[in-house]
Amino acid sequence: MSDLKERIELANKEALKRMINSKLYWIDIRKAIDTCPGMEDHMIMHAGPPTTWERMGSAQKHACLGIIQYEGWAKTPEEAEKLAASGEIKFSPCHEHNTVGSMTGATGPSTPVIVVKNEEYGNEAYCHFYENPDPRKLSFGYYDSYVHDSLKWIEDVLAPVMKAVVAKTGPFDVKRIISRALFMGDELHSRSFAATSLFSLEISPYLQEIDFDRKDRRDVADFIRRAEQFFLHFGMAGSKATADAAHGIPYSTIVTGIARNGVDTGIRVSGLPGRWFTGPASPITGLFFGNYTLDDAQPDMGDSAITETTGLGCSAHAASPALGLTKGSVDMALQYTQRFQSITIGSNPAYSIPQLSGGGSPLGIDIRKVIATGTVPTINTGIAHKNGGQIGVGNSKVPMEAFTKAIAAFKEEYQT
Repeated sequence: MSDLKERIELANKEALKRMINSKLYWIDIRKAIDTCPGMEDHMIMHAGPPTTWERMGSAQKHACLGIIQYEGWAKTPEEAEKLAASGEIKFSPCHEHNTVGSMTGATGPSTPVIVVKNEEYGNEAYCHFYENPDPRKLSFGYYDSYVHDSLKWIEDVLAPVMKAVVAKTGPFDVKRIISRALFMGDELHSRSFAATSLFSLEISPYLQEIDFDRKDRRDVADFIRRAEQFFLHFGMAGSKATADAAHGIPYSTIVTGIARNGVDTGIRVSGLPGRWFTGPASPITGLFFGNYTLDDAQPDMGDSAITETTGLGCSAHAASPALGLTKGSVDMALQYTQRFQSITIGSNPAYSIPQLSGGGSPLGIDIRKVIATGTVPTINTGIAHKNGGQIGVGNSKVPMEAFTKAIAAFKEEYQT
């Protein structure tokens, strides 16, 4: 075994160990500007790799215009667009601020974020709240007075209530909820129904104890009941905290981030920190609502594919045969997981799956295995309309181009 190969294997074992050993606890709710490293006034964090206003996809643009108005930097869409194009607004990837954002990922300075700490390695990660079960939401690129009021309720009611709840519960074990939900039919990306139900049960006694108006407490409980994907964003923050703990290990070929902005899809690789490797965002195939079609859809978008890098989402699809039915058959769920087994270096024993006879979900996407097998990761995802709003759920693929760029960079970095 060559010296380089030995170093890669040792580095990858370390990356896998860090992801497996990560201990994930929800500890707080804070405003983005008060907690996300490098967040500034007049900055909008967005999903995906770096982009500019000129290259930004239409759905993500609509969301950023919504943030500009919500933050009070402009009063009308026209004023917001002029400001966005002026250069006075800084656009920056969520990932570069220890943060992940759903779909458009649009996160402003005043946005409340969920704080998850990796107690094993000391790092924190952040994600905004799940916004609304209604298809009209900023995260899907939609903004009007209804969305404004929804965001205001999250800021003024939901966030303070949840902050008080976690102060009562103490550090809240996110990984425990995920592990249990995988045995109840979730894969923790497109389906988080069981996780949300478990979360609701866990916090319900504390929700009664906090010193808040009864109506506010009831409204929060009802919101979580209706928002079946509510826990997804806790899981996303947990996955980010897991992946970041394994990022920056010299010689490691393990993927520690997959992110899409509707134009480009980028990956981050542990042994190549601070760099993005991109290819064109792919179209999404799946189940469209009503009469919508692929022609209406924004190409692949969102940071939620961080779940696929930590053994959740499509990697754990076998745990969710019901979700497989949306793609054609129950058997497809297992097939998706088996594809991940061909491009990963191990499994996560904390995320065991009944359909794998209790074996762990595939973990540790290796850029070498992707190249060798010709199999790219598949992502479970939502579908956004080009002009905003959710219009379906489905699957996308990470472009092979991102991996060919990454492997070339790796060779240049470590073989010269």
